Amino acid sequence: MLHRRTYVADNQGLGDAGTRTFDLNMTDPITAIWLKFQLVNGATDNRDNTLPPCITSIEVIDGADVLYSMTGAKAFALAANYLGFMPRQEISELGGAVVTFTVPVMFGRFIGDQEYSLDPTKFTNPQLRITWNLAAVRAVALTAYATGTLQVTAVAHVMEGASSASHFLMSKEIYSWTSTAAGTEFIDLPTDYPWRGLMMRGVLGGNAWHWMWDQIRINCDGGRFIAMNERGWDVMNQLTMVNPRMHYKHEYRVNNGRLIYTVLGEHEQVSLISYGTPDMVIEFSPTSAGRGTTTILTGGIAQGAMVNATALVSGYNPYDCLYLPFGIQDDPADWFPAPDFKGVALEVRAGVNTALMSLALVQDRAY
Repeated sequence: MLHRRTYVADNQGLGDAGTRTFDLNMTDPITAIWLKFQLVNGATDNRDNTLPPCITSIEVIDGADVLYSMTGAKAFALAANYLGFMPRQEISELGGAVVTFTVPVMFGRFIGDQEYSLDPTKFTNPQLRITWNLAAVRAVALTAYATGTLQVTAVAHVMEGASSASHFLMSKEIYSWTSTAAGTEFIDLPTDYPWRGLMMRGVLGGNAWHWMWDQIRINCDGGRFIAMNERGWDVMNQLTMVNPRMHYKHEYRVNNGRLIYTVLGEHEQVSLISYGTPDMVIEFSPTSAGRGTTTILTGGIAQGAMVNATALVSGYNPYDCLYLPFGIQDDPADWFPAPDFKGVALEVRAGVNTALMSLALVQDRAY
């Protein structure tokens, strides 16, 4: 078997918003598609506006059959949990800086998985489809993204001469809602294929993930089997046995008292260093909810003007997403056997109002 990398799109220019579709016209199995979105910040700066939330959806489709479908933020979080680390990014708020969002769309348990991969010959017209809006957070401007600078690159990692795969991992968003404090949301989950993992996202400024996901229960066949019934706090802490603390670099524009946000939404820790400003001391006060306030003194005086600083950030839950693995991740026989039940419901009791909650499921789909 030979590993081959082939461009599906090579620095393809995009507008500030739209949808673009690319044919996957190779015939050998695809283990992953690596995506890179690249653009430039406005001339002044681009604060609190990372790129993944501006990518509305990343999809692999075959006509009406959706094989993979994630927002940019969830695609990033899922890949980070698969890999055990964050893929390399250029994350910057600095004016005129080049920013990237890179993410692998994976169809197997690992790169080069011959048993689990996307076999284009099993489909009629497989395509990669992306949708984006650079104004999702803030309209393009000098203090946001620079207009007309977005490009996308897509590289298919092809296994030439590999044996025909018997399965692939189908990853899709399946449900979203707005939370009600102490209210329980009942969600019927699909049972057509076994589950490898479930990703849960909750977004509400200043609130830690476990406050939104206060109690999580997986109810099978109307209570005949309860696969899980735990508080979100306990689930999150137990997952540190298998999901390591993540790390990345983030460039900020900061001054004394500024509230800054991190990509990692739980137990964040930030170490800030200024770019060559003498006699400057920077401190960061974390909240364990993906944000915190800076205290900056220059020569003992509060720093009023914005300065450039680089940060080493660590924490958990990229973009407020927690990935719950079912069983040993390399052993399909150990994954959750959803088809064995007539019905499976996820029951989520929230601890706060108006959190934006959503689910994505990774399933073992046989050809």
